[in-house]
Amino acid sequence: MNPPSLTDPDLPAAAVKVSNALASAIKAAKMERVVVLSSIGAEKSSKTGNILTAHTLEQVLKGTAPQTVMGLGSMFQNLDRKLPHIATNDIGRVIAEYMTKLNNEADKLVIIELEGPEDYSPNDVAKIVSDALGKTVAAVAMTEEMIRGLFNKLGFPKTTVDNYIEMLQGFDNDIIRWTTNETVIRIKGKLTFADILNKN
Repeated sequence: MNPPSLTDPDLPAAAVKVSNALASAIKAAKMERVVVLSSIGAEKSSKTGNILTAHTLEQVLKGTAPQTVMGLGSMFQNLDRKLPHIATNDIGRVIAEYMTKLNNEADKLVIIELEGPEDYSPNDVAKIVSDALGKTVAAVAMTEEMIRGLFNKLGFPKTTVDNYIEMLQGFDNDIIRWTTNETVIRIKGKLTFADILNKN
């Protein structure tokens, strides 16, 4: 997973720099298998905002090792729209399984779309959190103006804010979505959102 440099005024350029550094390290170490934690929508080269950094990472790391596994996750914005989510525990479990496969058990390039056992909207999440806490928690949609105000207060560059908003719009407009590529492996996790809260 590429660590996004959100305070860098040129986030895409920073992503290229980080991705190239990772690629050089992988090649120098002569790694046999690389597992990349990427994002839903990373197959697109535009109109995905910050997810473009994941696209860069995928493109640069392809072919850096004999076997490359891409793991994709998701997020949400629209309060009523259900989208797939995945627990970090499930991500770790699936990635570990692919990291430990024998060479003849994994293809040269594997793309996995990871999702949990259930899809959630922000309102669904708010209800689950409310039940866990025993008090009402409401999901609130942030307007573009509110997002810009918050990010500006935190000192993020305008380009980072623009990219973040473009990403959220991409989810709302269905530009960013699961692929329909038949070669992509779809794996469902085991943990629900309630499971995660109850564990903690």
